[in-house]
Amino acid sequence: MPAKPILIYRLTPAQIDLVDRLATSDGIVMDELAYPDLVAYQELEKLGFAEMCIEPRKKIKIAITDQGRQVRAARYISSKPVVRLTGPQFLAMRLLAERPRSYNEIPATMKDTVRRLRLRGWATVGEDAEGRFWTALTTEGWALLKLLDY
Repeated sequence: MPAKPILIYRLTPAQIDLVDRLATSDGIVMDELAYPDLVAYQELEKLGFAEMCIEPRKKIKIAITDQGRQVRAARYISSKPVVRLTGPQFLAMRLLAERPRSYNEIPATMKDTVRRLRLRGWATVGEDAEGRFWTALTTEGWALLKLLDY
């Protein structure tokens, strides 16, 4: 993996989900957003694809911008980088590609990186029959890893 981050021009799965919900609604009340949605919103706002709408005496809403509609029409491909995939993120994806990992099996230096992969929708948390939680790559995570792991 090169030392420089790899620029990704396609929206992450979490961003795609939020853009779709924004495009099919009249805005989403910010209070109703879960933490992963807030992270996706912050990234989309920096890119100019979503914005905050503040109306007098009403709750704050999140809405899609014209640029957000254009990127949705372009099959979620942006002309500017959406995410910078770093070496540690790539290594964490390769670790999860070996097999699903429990929290204790993830090295301490990778825990925050794996959390970020989950927030972006490239990894997911599941629970086995005994109540233990594990993290594995999603379909989108596998597709990205295969693309990078030529």
